[in-house]
Amino acid sequence: MRIVVRSFQIRPIIEADRLRCLVRCVLQDVGLGADCVSFVFVDDQTMSDYHGRYADVPEPTDVLAFPVQERDPDGELNLGDVVICTDQAARQAQRASHSYSFELEVLALHGLLHLLGYDHECDSGQMHSLELRLRPQISRRGAKL
Repeated sequence: MRIVVRSFQIRPIIEADRLRCLVRCVLQDVGLGADCVSFVFVDDQTMSDYHGRYADVPEPTDVLAFPVQERDPDGELNLGDVVICTDQAARQAQRASHSYSFELEVLALHGLLHLLGYDHECDSGQMHSLELRLRPQISRRGAKL
């Protein structure tokens, strides 16, 4: 599994090995396979730009997912890109009284589920239920951030 990590700000992010563990756990649970997924970590301004451009809402949001689910020239299945706003993650972690690193994991999981085709805005709670079920598994696996 190839995990591409790009960070465009100064806050700490989830390391590629930790993300690889998270992705493998989710893919195993849902019974799917993939070869590549990208995680991009940005600040409020960059997320506002993305959110405005792709959802016509020019303000920051916590996570955006850009599904691809195509094979590249080498035959690898690329799920797409998850863009996470670390500034928003820090605010949400503080409001929820949990750690910033846990919030990053929650957002990575949420974005990954969107890449896999889940959509909480259209379903009857399936994505939310799956996300709540997977959170403890992901937090137990791998090193603490």
